[in-house]
Amino acid sequence: MSTHPQLLRFVHITDTHISHDPHYNQTGAPHTPMVGARALVQHLSHLTFAPDFVLHTGDVAFDPVPEAYQVAREILSEIPYPVYYLAGNHDDPATLQRVLVDAEPRDPFDYAVDINGFRLICIDSNRPARQPRGRMSAAQLDWLRDQFDSTDADLIIATHHNPLQIGIPWWDDYMSLENGDAFHAALLPFRDRIRGVFFGHVHQNTDLYRDGILYASTLSSWYQLTAMPGQIQTETDRISGPGYSVVTVTATTTFIRRHRFVVAG
Repeated sequence: MSTHPQLLRFVHITDTHISHDPHYNQTGAPHTPMVGARALVQHLSHLTFAPDFVLHTGDVAFDPVPEAYQVAREILSEIPYPVYYLAGNHDDPATLQRVLVDAEPRDPFDYAVDINGFRLICIDSNRPARQPRGRMSAAQLDWLRDQFDSTDADLIIATHHNPLQIGIPWWDDYMSLENGDAFHAALLPFRDRIRGVFFGHVHQNTDLYRDGILYASTLSSWYQLTAMPGQIQTETDRISGPGYSVVTVTATTTFIRRHRFVVAG
């Protein structure tokens, strides 16, 4: 019988893209972002277990206007667990923090939380970059190293943009973190304690393993995208439905279970 004295379990959600306009949608999307977000929250409210927290890796809103965050707060506040937010490229980080976190904004929106013997580190990937790409500043990477140095805990890292290139033009040249290699280099000395790097932005389930570090994304609650070899533009995945991931972390193991949910109507 195995025992895992260190245990952390969280739900990874992302890219809700909530709009204050209930009719807002995009061509090819199976439902509006508002309907998808409400269905996600309803599903999370009936889980058969209690996660330690929910991690939202950004693009909470589609248009970063105050009205959108008021609607997002109305919907997402029904999640019956603590929620930790990151800002995506569609977000206004200051408004997100005021409305959803009830905090005076910090810029960049970086923070760390210690939970169950692990450290969750959320780092803002929205420094000036060619949209929709992202970037982290040198000062942020220094802050990240300080977070690693100041604890002996195992580490969960979260950001919005896809950090590493994979040889697909759309992923690498249009969507990714512009200085992802520098971000990865900052992680390398601490890889033995890193239990996963979790991100959003790409609207799909992906896993990338490099130099002993796991990078993982999850499905949007709205609509999904593809990343096929040779792909040069954004293409909708018309088969995959909305979803989320349940992540279980121990001192030795990271286990990710992908879940889908049905949107009625």
